Amino acid sequence: MKNLLAQQKTNKLATLTPLVFLLAALLPDYFTPVITFIGFIYVIRNRARISSKPNFGALGISIVVYIGWMIVGMFYSSSLLSSAASIALWALMLSIYYYASNSAHSEDVIDSAIYFGGISAGIAGAIGIGQMVLFHINTDLSNLFNPFWHFINVIIEKIIEIMPEVLTSKLQSTTFHSFETRACSTFTNPLFFATVEVMLLPFAAYLFLCSPNRKTRLLGLFCFLLAAGGIACSYSRGPYIYAALVCIILLLHGGKKALKLIGIGAVALSSVMVFASGTVKRLFTLLSGTDVSVNTRVALWDGIFDMIKQKPVFGHGTGFDNVRQMLHNVYEVKQPHAHNILLEAWAENGIIGVVLFVAILVIFFVNMVKLFIKGGKARSYSITLFASAAGFVLCGMTDCLFYGVKPLQFFMLILGLSQAVYMLYSDNKIHTEGENK
Repeated sequence: MKNLLAQQKTNKLATLTPLVFLLAALLPDYFTPVITFIGFIYVIRNRARISSKPNFGALGISIVVYIGWMIVGMFYSSSLLSSAASIALWALMLSIYYYASNSAHSEDVIDSAIYFGGISAGIAGAIGIGQMVLFHINTDLSNLFNPFWHFINVIIEKIIEIMPEVLTSKLQSTTFHSFETRACSTFTNPLFFATVEVMLLPFAAYLFLCSPNRKTRLLGLFCFLLAAGGIACSYSRGPYIYAALVCIILLLHGGKKALKLIGIGAVALSSVMVFASGTVKRLFTLLSGTDVSVNTRVALWDGIFDMIKQKPVFGHGTGFDNVRQMLHNVYEVKQPHAHNILLEAWAENGIIGVVLFVAILVIFFVNMVKLFIKGGKARSYSITLFASAAGFVLCGMTDCLFYGVKPLQFFMLILGLSQAVYMLYSDNKIHTEGENK
């Protein structure tokens, strides 16, 4: 009877997992973690019914250790509320990792997750392109639909107005920024939109390059081009470069697949240059030496490095507010964070925090190399997931993604899915099948 109930729960997870990868990019930030947390509860209850111990894997344990160090950083933080919020966010992300790593129990579920992730990238990209088209047609209308969930942001702002000042003073902003000339799609800002699109490009590419079904390959190609168009319409120059680097990683698929990707990349680049020349012009402003964003980051990073010199080992304490207050009050830099995930981790939690975060990436990389060596479908999975996670890390070099719910959620979904694939192909039977393909 226990086995029957467990199987029923497993079937529900097999349905829910692809749905999560479809909706996580499309729903508002406030709702997407709820869906994943429901899946987490399913996993926990399923394991309780079959009396199975939690299975985090080395990757999951490294995430737990990193969160543990964040908790230590809370005790010497000057902003306990900000520390608690950061730890709560990462605890939620841990549940997302655990859910993904324990729900994708077969190749069918993994393929479905990648399939719907690729479709999600295409839909989000199409919305972003539509927002910029609407902007050029009617600016007033574009203000209503960029971001796509703009009306929810208005409601949140009204709620913030009646909150106690002790809480609102800890927020980096009490209003949502307006990005009229840059596509946000279903996200709160164009950088988060571009980041997730960069992360999901490998999913769409997988459908195009690796699917045995012709219709699915065409769908993957269409979604790939829409996602690339969405990145272009975000006018986020860092993600332009990082998307190209992710596509270079995808060349590891090799053979005809690599040639196809090169061809499609050339078409996409040509289309951007013809139909969105402003995108290319904005990219070249990086070379001018007068770019505001670049100069702002130089001043910002000077302050961050000075903060790191003061407390290099332990940092200033967990929480964005610690860094933000020092940037504002000591260095007179009006930025909310370090705009770099490694520098943010170092400023908050010291070199120990950076080492622990890098350990997560190293374990993930080692797992993907082991899958790559197995060959067959395991290799295709490893290239796709490695390129996707690389997209997050690369985008994190010029923006801080630790406070973005959707980018961080997708990062944990990718890590969890990679652990599920790793566990699946650790089985000798699956291993043999993969080598024979």
